[in-house]
Amino acid sequence: MKQDSIRNAAYTVDCEDYVHVVKFNPFDSGDTCSLIAYGGNNYVVVGTCRFQEEDAEVEGMQYKTLRTFHHGIRVDAIAWSPETRLDALPPQLRFCTAASDRKLRLFTSDLQDKNEYKAFDGHSDYINDLVFAPKEGQEVASVSDDHTCRFHHALLVVHMNPQSCYSSSLQCSSPLGRAGELLCSVSKSL
Repeated sequence: MKQDSIRNAAYTVDCEDYVHVVKFNPFDSGDTCSLIAYGGNNYVVVGTCRFQEEDAEVEGMQYKTLRTFHHGIRVDAIAWSPETRLDALPPQLRFCTAASDRKLRLFTSDLQDKNEYKAFDGHSDYINDLVFAPKEGQEVASVSDDHTCRFHHALLVVHMNPQSCYSSSLQCSSPLGRAGELLCSVSKSL
C-alpha cells in the first residue's frame, strides 16, 4: 500500500489483475479493521483495512490480504453477510457474488481449512445487484435484467416477478419467521 496523490486517491492497493467490483463489509465483524472484498476475472480477494483516521497508531492505511478465492469467472457484484465474524473461533467469512454466468455463489470460509461455495441458478439475464437480509443473513435477494427478483435460502429459492422489478434498488428486512417469508420491496428507477 502506498499513499497516492497522482491519481487523486488517498491510498492505493496494487492488484494483480483487473478489478470489476469492490465492497466494504457494512456489518460489525468483531474486529477494529474494516473488511473489504474485491473481485476480478477469476477471483475474489478478501482483506482488512485500518485507516489512520480510525487508529492513531496507523500511518496512512494498513491493508492485509486474508484470503484469495478462486471464482472461475468474472465477478460482477459482491454482498457481505452479517454472519461474517473475525472474532469468532474459528473466524467466519461469508459473502455472495453475482457473475456473468447468471449464477450466485455463496462463499463460506474459516480462513483455515474450510473454504466452500454453493452456486445458485435461476436468473436468465445479467444480475444487477444482490443483498443479504440485514439481521440474520440467511437469505440473499438478487435482481436481474430478466425482470425478476429472486430470494435464496439454503435449498429454498423463491421467485417473484413484480412489474416494478426493473432496477437494482432492492431493500430487504428480516424474515417474518412464518413459512420462510421475507419482506422485500423493489423500486423502479426512471
